[in-house]
Amino acid sequence: MRLLNGKWIGLALLSGLVLAPGVGLAQGAQSPYDTIYVVKSDAKMRVAIETNSAVKATLSKGTEGVVMRWCRNEFNFRDWAYGSLSKRRSMLKNRVCEVQAAGKIGFVEAKYLDLM
Repeated sequence: MRLLNGKWIGLALLSGLVLAPGVGLAQGAQSPYDTIYVVKSDAKMRVAIETNSAVKATLSKGTEGVVMRWCRNEFNFRDWAYGSLSKRRSMLKNRVCEVQAAGKIGFVEAKYLDLM
């Protein structure tokens, strides 16, 4: 890729999505890992991905600035980037994610997170 007259020209490979020359992502398109979250109800932060693992901390409802590091199951980038807000919220329901929040890193069920 190269910059020509203020626009990137060339091919870009983004999570399996190939963009043709002169074609860009929709304005505001981002991955779930480039999104900041808020805790929508008290959530247990665990030491491992298993939902029965030891509790490391509790994130209180309203905790802001939660950064998602990775999740299982992985997100489909295209569905996230171009999906509606309700679609994105729906995608959070069945995942456990490693997050960084309140100075700690641990695993949280993503159903307790909401987009800021």
